[in-house]
Amino acid sequence: MTTRLTLPNILTGSRIALVPALFWALSLGGTQGFLVALLIAILAELTDLLDGAIARRFNQQSEFGAQFDPLADSLYRIGAFTALAAFDLIPVWTIIVFAWRDVLVSYARLMMQAKGRAVGARLSGKLKAIVQGVAIIALLAMPLVPADIFDPAMASRAAQGAFWVALAVTAWSGIDYLLAGARPASGKA
Repeated sequence: MTTRLTLPNILTGSRIALVPALFWALSLGGTQGFLVALLIAILAELTDLLDGAIARRFNQQSEFGAQFDPLADSLYRIGAFTALAAFDLIPVWTIIVFAWRDVLVSYARLMMQAKGRAVGARLSGKLKAIVQGVAIIALLAMPLVPADIFDPAMASRAAQGAFWVALAVTAWSGIDYLLAGARPASGKA
């Protein structure tokens, strides 16, 4: 029996713990709050990059880790977008798209597993994770961009553009997973 207390699983779990820290940082307000929140978001994204790489490199892959990672990703990113909405950086209604996509994908995977099929990680899911991470970081970095280096209106449009792309890719990814799960067992999942 292998232990669940491995560095990859600790890194994965840290993303969940970073959500309240992100809310706290944003509650500080001003430049300091955004700087701390940005550092937290960068740290969270780094843990997402490193946990799987470390697990593979040191042969610490496990069924628990494979299930824990997408849960931590969902909780962190939905928490991050909720924090951004709570501080009026994105519309509140958009949280529904992020949350529903993850719930529907999880449900589709459970239903397929019950039928003896698996819907593994898909390119759309990996792309979704990247664009969501970029959007979170862009929205937190936007207020920190010095006006004499980059036009604040342009920075705002760029960050908002990254957010809307993330929202669209998230919706597309959800549809992609549902379609993959709906394919007959003889088809590729």
